[in-house]
Amino acid sequence: MIRILIADPDSATRKALILLLRRKLGTDCIIEIADVETLIRALAHMPPDLLLLDWRLYGSPATETCRLLRKAYPQLKIVLLSVDANDEAAAREAGADFVHKGASPDELIATLTALLRKP
Repeated sequence: MIRILIADPDSATRKALILLLRRKLGTDCIIEIADVETLIRALAHMPPDLLLLDWRLYGSPATETCRLLRKAYPQLKIVLLSVDANDEAAAREAGADFVHKGASPDELIATLTALLRKP
């Protein structure tokens, strides 16, 4: 079963992502959190297969968070989500995949599916 962690400060966004992921990926193993402190605790307890990380998660700059997570969890697949398409280059430089929050649900699922298939 795929384990996904959604780290986004907006509860409505988290709920929408959960509904979409359950429907399209068929997974119920989804954890939602709203800040970096809780993210760190959740990762230490049980690292997921995939982390959806909002660019503006409370507690730390997204790119710095990605760099730290890359060192601690090198196998973790990280997707940075942002409302600003210009954040893509910085996300990739920090070691994360990127999805613009304006992308269609099909685009998001295609990106996640491809990422989850990578070894």
